[in-house]
Amino acid sequence: MKATQALIALAVAASGFALNADAAALNPKIYGASAPASAAQQVVEVKPGMKYVNVVNGQTVTFNVEGQAFTWNFQMYQQEGALPLAAILPKELHADGVTVYVAADPTYR
Repeated sequence: MKATQALIALAVAASGFALNADAAALNPKIYGASAPASAAQQVVEVKPGMKYVNVVNGQTVTFNVEGQAFTWNFQMYQQEGALPLAAILPKELHADGVTVYVAADPTYR
């Protein structure tokens, strides 16, 4: 059953529809990769009650969560989509309920 759920989650992720945490937990690399803080183009303070953050595909963002910083370069194959922030954070950081909305890079053609 778990394998079937994983395959369905990956198919949903590949199709560009909203993603769930199970799909994200399988392979965060489909969203990009961690990056050095010096590369960040935006800094987001993740606060209690926060529901979403908007980024652009190709953008590098530092997330400050629980007093710790984590930097991510968004590189989504579908150019846009949504994912739970928890999917890309290190396991010791928590941002449950926060969705990252990734817009297509307007300069990409």
